[in-house]
Amino acid sequence: MATVDHYQHAHVADVRASRHRRRIRRTGDLVTGLGPTIAGANVIMQLANPKVGHGVVESRVDSGSAVKHPIKRARTTGTFLAVALFGDEEDRRFVHEELRRIHDLVYSTAESPVRYSANDSRLQLWVAVCLMKYFVDQYELLYGPLSENERERIVGDARWLGTTLNVRPDQWPNSYAELQRYWDDELADMTIDPPVRTLLQQLSDLSFLRYRFGSAGTLAHKVLGRPMNYLINAGLPPEFRAMMHWRWTADDERLYDQTLRVARALDPATGRLMRGMLFAYVLDLRLRRRLGLRVF
Repeated sequence: MATVDHYQHAHVADVRASRHRRRIRRTGDLVTGLGPTIAGANVIMQLANPKVGHGVVESRVDSGSAVKHPIKRARTTGTFLAVALFGDEEDRRFVHEELRRIHDLVYSTAESPVRYSANDSRLQLWVAVCLMKYFVDQYELLYGPLSENERERIVGDARWLGTTLNVRPDQWPNSYAELQRYWDDELADMTIDPPVRTLLQQLSDLSFLRYRFGSAGTLAHKVLGRPMNYLINAGLPPEFRAMMHWRWTADDERLYDQTLRVARALDPATGRLMRGMLFAYVLDLRLRRRLGLRVF
């Protein structure tokens, strides 16, 4: 499992950050206001698995497409994460069954360059471990490395990220050391093929918004695309940055260090807001179910 020291220039929080550290009892305690800025980086890590990447590019489930339905995709992804972190057993059971139904429709064809099924628990394990890394990264970038006890506690608690998908309980690592070995072994097989890289670039610089929102999407791409691409690049470990053919300079590093100082100062408020939004997703799911409205 990569931690902050795997970044090209370690973004280790300064001593002042210790004053704001929270007691980490579960994965949800890692949620910070920095999370939305590195979410795209985590998507890149997930899709670096060729079978996951081509599965997303070739998916025939248009209703779940981030390009065609970005608002809905943001809501459903938020709902899954919220339920895995803060939901109860019934919430997780419902989401598990819904996602399995959708993933049944995503599988390779004779024209696919790799064989895959979206319900393959091995692929979903990679996705779930990447998601765990998403929560760990956002906290460690702001507040420095977790303690050994905190890491072990998070490994156990984060199993819901996998089992709410299609990962069997016995597939989830039993310790941080086991998780690290899994990460290192899988990393050796990661690669981003051109069609997948093209999609990820469009998501990273917001150029995909032109498809859904026309001229307004084009304006968003021109105004916000470059800073968004920068933040996603900043959140990537160097191995994945190389797969995207992106550069990272000393000037980029200095600017990001300044960004992190600002984010750290704001996090008591922004982090609370982000955790509140996740709780709201759980309530939204329960209300939709009660009213008979579609969730996914």
